[in-house]
Amino acid sequence: MNEITFGQAWNYGGPLMWVLAFFSVWELALMLYLLYSQRTGLVVPEAVSRICASNDPEAEGGRIADRLVSQAEWLADIAAIAPLVGLLGTVLGMFQAFGGIASDVSAGAKPMVLAQGVSQAIVTTIFGLAVAIPALVAYAFFRRRAQRRIDEMQEKAAEELLKLAQTAG
Repeated sequence: MNEITFGQAWNYGGPLMWVLAFFSVWELALMLYLLYSQRTGLVVPEAVSRICASNDPEAEGGRIADRLVSQAEWLADIAAIAPLVGLLGTVLGMFQAFGGIASDVSAGAKPMVLAQGVSQAIVTTIFGLAVAIPALVAYAFFRRRAQRRIDEMQEKAAEELLKLAQTAG
């Protein structure tokens, strides 16, 4: 069985590989950012102090919760877009394969022309899925993690607001 190298696969994939590479780097950066920014010791104390200092604690808590959840949604966007980029590569590869055959009908269909287009189709699909699947898994993880932070924030803020109400009354 012939095995191809990463470099050969990259070349087969064409220019769409750069788009998929961009998404994979963006995905990794988002995951590292969310690992850092959603830590309990960082999110909860700051959120509770902002909620307690606010004139409308419920609205402030809602804004903080929306921000926590929306940060993870970028990963869902990548998970949705990357396979479409791979699919675009598939369509372009098939177009190239069959366009090459159509333009060279007089000489007969050359397997090499067909193989190159099909290779582009397969490679971009594989790479699109390779970017999308981890993004979707990370999205599910960080969405749940954000919900846990929101639950912790609500509990701590309720305790603090109750203490403030008791000392004021």
